[in-house]
Amino acid sequence: MKPLLAAPEQVIKENTVFVEQAIQYFENKDWDNLNKIPVMIDQNGKTISYFGDNTWDLTHYVDVKIVSKKRASFTHLTTISLLQEQKLLAFLGLFAVGTLRQGAMIKTTTFLERNINLTQVYKYIESIKADSICVLNHPIQFSRFCEYLKSLKMSGPYTSKLIFALNWIEAVKNQTPIKLSLPLTTSITELGRQLGCPTKLESEQYYAIPSRLMQLIYSKAIEYIDTYYPIRDTLLDIHTEQQENYEIGKAAVDNKIKSGQWNWLTSDSPHYKAEITKAKPQTSTNILKSYISNADTEKLIPSDIRRFNWLYSHILTCCFIICGAFSGMRRSEIYSLHSDSFKTLKLKDQVFYSLQSYHSKMTPAVPEKAEWLASPITGKAIELASLLTQNMRTQLMLSDDRVENARASSIWLVQQMKCRKPNMLTGPPFALHHKQLVEEAGAIVNEQDYEEFKLLNPNLNIHAYKQKIVIGKPWAFTTHQLRRTFAVFGKRYNLLSDVAIKQQYKHIYLPMSQWYSEGGVAAKIKHVKVDSELNNLLQEVDREVTTQLLHQWYNSDDKLYGKKGIDVVKDREDTAVKYSSWDALYAQVSAGRISIAGTLHSYCMAGYECRMEKVVSPTNCFNCENVVIDETKAQAWQKRHQWIVETITEMEQHTKLSQSQLSHFITQLRAAEKVMDYFEISYTPYKPEIEIRQL
Repeated sequence: MKPLLAAPEQVIKENTVFVEQAIQYFENKDWDNLNKIPVMIDQNGKTISYFGDNTWDLTHYVDVKIVSKKRASFTHLTTISLLQEQKLLAFLGLFAVGTLRQGAMIKTTTFLERNINLTQVYKYIESIKADSICVLNHPIQFSRFCEYLKSLKMSGPYTSKLIFALNWIEAVKNQTPIKLSLPLTTSITELGRQLGCPTKLESEQYYAIPSRLMQLIYSKAIEYIDTYYPIRDTLLDIHTEQQENYEIGKAAVDNKIKSGQWNWLTSDSPHYKAEITKAKPQTSTNILKSYISNADTEKLIPSDIRRFNWLYSHILTCCFIICGAFSGMRRSEIYSLHSDSFKTLKLKDQVFYSLQSYHSKMTPAVPEKAEWLASPITGKAIELASLLTQNMRTQLMLSDDRVENARASSIWLVQQMKCRKPNMLTGPPFALHHKQLVEEAGAIVNEQDYEEFKLLNPNLNIHAYKQKIVIGKPWAFTTHQLRRTFAVFGKRYNLLSDVAIKQQYKHIYLPMSQWYSEGGVAAKIKHVKVDSELNNLLQEVDREVTTQLLHQWYNSDDKLYGKKGIDVVKDREDTAVKYSSWDALYAQVSAGRISIAGTLHSYCMAGYECRMEKVVSPTNCFNCENVVIDETKAQAWQKRHQWIVETITEMEQHTKLSQSQLSHFITQLRAAEKVMDYFEISYTPYKPEIEIRQL
């Protein structure tokens, strides 16, 4: 019998007999035989977990590089009927009914999350002394359950997840003996919103970091990479020598135990590690000092082994952050990066940089290769992380344990203690490195940061984030923020001021439309899928930017010029409802009824009807009924005025301008002067020797 975590659909037929037996035992309340059914079997055919176990070990069926939760727990219930009912649902989800949207196959994370959500529900069912989850079929009982969920004051999305788990039971009721029929009167999402706490912090993965804070954090991470990249070989040599030194000490102790010379000691003894330390040829400190040859390396490499190990992990953390910051990959996808992930593609004189990984969101259960547009700095981060973990990956590769073998391709490994095998850089230690990086960067939230946060994340319940985003406190950074931050600044990199960060985003911004588009560059790469969800997020950011601009135009006192701009100003006194509300404007933009195209000199609201002649010459759209010029664009007209004057002066020094040439320049100058006059921008009017007709 095989679970559907990573198995083809035909496996369902192979499991039919065991599934039917489990259902029969359950219906007959034959707990003894039901508990004997194998649930988890390793690659050698050994049963790891049985139905009767209160913890099911899924280690052999998960990607240990990206999945932290590996076990399904059933320790929360004492009522046998409820315990067996939840286990049966989990069993059938693994071996028979799969998921609602994706047919037979189910992702490990989906299975584990669903079981956690159902655990919350079953704890309630036990508290009211019911013997089945089907008690919720009754409208009164379901209403009481809803009141219970509301009393928990959970976020709306999390509340919805609990109800979705129940909805799954109802959807597969024809395949199970548990006949759940929820008396829903509204959608699950809406019900979750109604029952959720409005001020509860929701998922952290959907908001962007304010530009100043982002620049500080990313710049500090880049600084670490740039600092330690040149001495990466030295760092690896230190780590390798420390490991070899430990192995020599361990071998000496193990030989004495094996020979019987030390019959007082075993490998499980609390003195075992101490004896290995004594038997090592060198101390860790002496090894470190041997590599500190001058004042420069002394500043970079600490002489204390604990500080060195921390630095090692800190550098890897910076590499991890940079890979996410300049690609938009999910955390799980970053964890799947390997030493050969960075790619360079040249197509018609355009260079594209990308990161190749695996995307489990694109398929039901088996991750597929995917590619993300990236900046060159990610290549440097990959190379540095790969080299630093080279020794650790070798250790795992040589292991007899399949789970450890699976981690051998990961470049995100740490080994704080040489007596333990390398493990993934994750969990609380990873979070501590985030906190330290923020502190080192001086990323303290100020009032401007908070206001920009609201601007960059307009669709969020900002009040819910007050517990995390506090003026005067360090930014609460997590890697979940990298994806939306990438989407925002990948589209709006011109907002940045830091040259290094702006340059990295420029590598992404310019070819973005060529990469993330139907028939784009990425679509032409064989056997590689594109992150369509990221593309949707990028489009969402575009809609938000357009909405914010329109909302500012219609609901402020800002000066606007151009025929459409003047119309907008006139409409402010009697602004229609559809223009006064941010949400209403967003709906208009999302529906495609309003669009804005921006150029260096103005905005165009003609949509697809515009012939884009303005790109060639700004004056072609100066009198267009769809043009809008704000104060920022007015500054561009000032610069253009200066450039034209300088161009005329330079050309006249070498050759005499024809009347047509001069007329062309004067037309642009007069247009620029009209704009500057309107916005009260000082300039020196240009007076040609020959007077040309005015606009």
